[in-house]
Amino acid sequence: MTELQQEKVRKFTASRGFTLIEVILAGTLLIILSVGILMIFSNVVERNRGENLRMQALSVLQKDVEYYRGLKFVPVGSSTELNGGSYPNVRTRTSEDGRVFVISVTIDNDPYTAGIQTAAQIPEADCKFKEIVISAVPQVAESGWLSDLKANVTIQRVRSN
Repeated sequence: MTELQQEKVRKFTASRGFTLIEVILAGTLLIILSVGILMIFSNVVERNRGENLRMQALSVLQKDVEYYRGLKFVPVGSSTELNGGSYPNVRTRTSEDGRVFVISVTIDNDPYTAGIQTAAQIPEADCKFKEIVISAVPQVAESGWLSDLKANVTIQRVRSN
């Protein structure tokens, strides 16, 4: 073999494949990128689940909002369901996805005064304005940040004369 042929063989064999260091660095970078992408993906999935639960809770609350909006609130003969006070665990409702929510209601006879004003502080006959807060909480508790998931709807009613 001539010297020119030997040099070509050396260049050819030296340029084939990757070195061990290059392979290890590429593998490390690939692992770091994969872990980062998986963390972002899991976070997005969890946030999406939370928003889905919140939307289910709001759809369940819509029925109760319509119920409390339709109750009679007049000087004489108002619905007793509008009496002031806190009513935890009033009922359970199931969303279209099958998740069960516990509904709680708070009715304040004077929302401008601190605390919940009931008939003991303001008689129902004197009450002209009510604030109704309806809450929905999943019956089966979630984990992580979803454990504090609840949806509230606040409506205000003015007495008819």
